[in-house]
Amino acid sequence: MSPDLERLLTALYDRDTCEPEQRERLQRIVNRLLQDSMQRVPVADRARFLDALGDRYRQFLRARRKPPTLPPKA
Repeated sequence: MSPDLERLLTALYDRDTCEPEQRERLQRIVNRLLQDSMQRVPVADRARFLDALGDRYRQFLRARRKPPTLPPKA
């Protein structure tokens, strides 16, 4: 995964899991990273970029989930 994509996905995760008082600041960071990424994508591909970003974000969230633990044996 490219470092830029990883930064964007991490910023999205931080924004979605932050305390309410930090949300505005983190949203600005997400917007800046998204705008930087969108400048590298041709105009016709922006919709596909956003769709792909949503797919990658869901994969990112699944990867961050901790596996369930087994209950202790009685």
